[in-house]
Amino acid sequence: MPDYQIEWLPGATWDVARLREFIKKDNPLAAKKAGQRILSAVKILIKNPEAGIPSPDEDCDMFRDLCAPFGQGGYAIRYRVDQYTILIVRVWHSREERS
Repeated sequence: MPDYQIEWLPGATWDVARLREFIKKDNPLAAKKAGQRILSAVKILIKNPEAGIPSPDEDCDMFRDLCAPFGQGGYAIRYRVDQYTILIVRVWHSREERS
């Protein structure tokens, strides 16, 4: 089986930038490490696209969520598999309120 390709949707790219900016105000090094942690978690999906769990949201049954622990919480990475492409859809911190 070939390796999967990673594709970031614009919302997910914006999410990572937003999360890093939030941390960067107080700790630029931690912001960099947070970004690296998210990227390293996503790289796991290249060889193991089923690493995440099925999304618990009722309206997102085609999506999976991968947890990337970081500090006292972590990041949730929502993605879906489309043939040999992993589409990164959204990223959020476990402590933030989502709508």
